[in-house]
Amino acid sequence: MLTSLFSYVILYFQCKDNGDIMPYNLDSDTIQRILDQNDIVEVIEEYLPLKKAGANYSTLCPFHKEKTPSFIVSPDKQIFHCFGCGESGDSIGFLTKYKNYTFVEAAEYLAKRAGIVLEERNSSKININKQITDTMYKINREAAIYFYNNLKRAPHVLKYLKSRNIDTNVIKMFGIGYAIDEWDNLLNYLKNKGYKVEDISKTGLIINSEKKDTYYDRFRNRVIFPIFDIKKRIIGFGGRVLDDSLPKYLNSPDSLIFNKGYNLYGIHLAKENVRNKSFILVEGYMDVIKMHVHGYNTAVAALGTSFTENQAKLLKKYSKDFYIAFDSDQAGQKAALKAINLLKKNNLNAKVVIMEGAKDPDEYLNKFGRGSFDKLLENSLEYYDFLEFHFKEILENSNKVEYINKIFDNIVNVTSEIERELIFDKLSRKVGVSKESVIKEFNKKHIRQKTFIKAAKPAVKPQVKKITTCHEEELVKLILINNDFALKLSEIVNEDTFKDLKSYNMLKELYECRINDLSIDSESIKKITGGSMDVNLQIDNVDYDNLEALFKDCMKRLKLKYYEEKKNALTNMLKQSENQLNNKEKIMHEIYCLAKKIKSTKEEVN
Repeated sequence: MLTSLFSYVILYFQCKDNGDIMPYNLDSDTIQRILDQNDIVEVIEEYLPLKKAGANYSTLCPFHKEKTPSFIVSPDKQIFHCFGCGESGDSIGFLTKYKNYTFVEAAEYLAKRAGIVLEERNSSKININKQITDTMYKINREAAIYFYNNLKRAPHVLKYLKSRNIDTNVIKMFGIGYAIDEWDNLLNYLKNKGYKVEDISKTGLIINSEKKDTYYDRFRNRVIFPIFDIKKRIIGFGGRVLDDSLPKYLNSPDSLIFNKGYNLYGIHLAKENVRNKSFILVEGYMDVIKMHVHGYNTAVAALGTSFTENQAKLLKKYSKDFYIAFDSDQAGQKAALKAINLLKKNNLNAKVVIMEGAKDPDEYLNKFGRGSFDKLLENSLEYYDFLEFHFKEILENSNKVEYINKIFDNIVNVTSEIERELIFDKLSRKVGVSKESVIKEFNKKHIRQKTFIKAAKPAVKPQVKKITTCHEEELVKLILINNDFALKLSEIVNEDTFKDLKSYNMLKELYECRINDLSIDSESIKKITGGSMDVNLQIDNVDYDNLEALFKDCMKRLKLKYYEEKKNALTNMLKQSENQLNNKEKIMHEIYCLAKKIKSTKEEVN
């Protein structure tokens, strides 16, 4: 069984010894990120039908003949194992065995699937980047020690923390520190430790003053909260003022080692405690700390941004159950709605905690204690109950149509047909409208989305209209039916191979529209294409149950077309580069890689 990244290092060098071209940097951090961002259940479900079997999933083993399922997939351990033939491994291991991919091909496929851009292999560049990131981790650790020691010499800050029930043990647990109120104290401290200004600048701990061409400390007169990743490395910092001045919180900017959308505050502690328990999502650093103080050691918080899809995927690796305990104000409840929809979309279980008499978990626990918060968790609202709670004022104002439409707009995120059926049941009773009418109205409203629901008497399935337009146009038409298909364009947008092709910019803009939650309609298509694409919204005889299959097929054919276009362009370039040896070798290598992609893509299409 491939149970460690060390095994992949061996595989990596075996590939080299066998003469395979290694076009990417696949170090242990990159491999771990690829595995983290690809849930093994979802990966294997693309090829095999899985059935729930307790905490795991089972199916007939694809590697030997059997009548009774002995092939088990564990979402907790992120591995598969066949008790019949003994085959086992993780997502990469499955693809190398089932699809006969090489190690590199499997890693490349999963990276694209997760929207991860792999760094091209260039030994000098890789070594330089590793040196830079290693230095950044060291600088952050040194800065954390500096902030922590400052706190020991700041009685007014210790008094402030004590007033918020944060004692010495909690300070040590979270590495809390203090940035003194001076412009370049940290900068001088790190310079005296031998670090270069340009390296310190990369961490975001200092800011360049363009007018004076000097640097100054980002954090001044703030309580400092080091931010750890899942490997317990310090990747950034958050700073809070001691009063009510603004900005209340200040965070490190994104850097080579810090990406707000991929990390959460408290994850390094929560992941150790969450087995067979639920994560508790809160909004702020102090909320996380106070939750841990009161024994809720699975609390985590987003880092100054709304909860993201990548954060959900990271947490999904450790648990499928969540409580959302955001601020009780309107903004907090709106954020809770977005978070529970995102979790529901990823087939995760979530409940929303409703707090009264306090603005956030920190204040609630200070006022009422753990016993009362336990009751809040017990009485937290399931998905549909929270929708009812969130939109109750609309219904109280006797606006049933708007209320129903609000519910419709959210339940498109429900992936379970059974759960959606139960929601239609509850909704029809709530508004006093027949279930059949509710379903009919939902279908009418979402006719252009793949969440099309069958009414009481299912009609005969119409056939998919034969593709008669170019692949780009067909792709756009499908995106107009279901805007979320645009998110899958990451497979093209994030591949450098396609960046000089004429349709790339159009596809990138479509992808960015959905990333930014913008809807895509005929008007936006006209703007994006400059009116060059005549898109007909009406696609006759579409089998809505098979939209995703049609989209996947169209994507494969489009990628195949692009690979061949690129290969032809490089072949022509090669003819003009006979006397340029270095350039020739590079082009030949690219053509070789494209030929392999063309071959594998043709096999998939066929």
